[in-house]
Amino acid sequence: MEIKFELTEEDYIKFNLYHMENSPSQKKLHRSLRYALPLLFTFPIYFIGSGVLKQPSLYWLIISILFFVVWIFYYPKRYKSSIRKQAQKLLREGDNSSYFGKKTMLIDENSIKIFDELSSKTISKNSIKSIKIYDDLILIYLSAVTAHIIPTRNLDETTKNQLIKELDLF
Repeated sequence: MEIKFELTEEDYIKFNLYHMENSPSQKKLHRSLRYALPLLFTFPIYFIGSGVLKQPSLYWLIISILFFVVWIFYYPKRYKSSIRKQAQKLLREGDNSSYFGKKTMLIDENSIKIFDELSSKTISKNSIKSIKIYDDLILIYLSAVTAHIIPTRNLDETTKNQLIKELDLF
């Protein structure tokens, strides 16, 4: 089977977002930053306002609770924005021309070959750790942090389903 696709910087950023959302260590970090951090600051806000500043307790209780609630709802959006910005900074650090661009993928019974004008890579069936399928990307993981990204925007539904079927054999 032969598939032609184009990999862009936006695809790389989406991969990073998907990876961070599904990584067990990143999920743990995200939960702690989302819930534990505001909980740690809620009590000092209340005690500083009511004890040190000698203002009404109810006033500072409401402010503390509002801080906690706003943080919990605001943080996921901020976290995604932070991952996006970090990925963009990493991409600007060097020449990534060989990583992006038009690529061709050939799938046979034992391997996957991906090539473009500058490089070629052969992946054996045994080196594939997992395959993740999203609406806009198919990720072929070779390790916990390394994956080949296949954007599905240029694939029609039949080709996409056939590709998924072929990859399921791996």
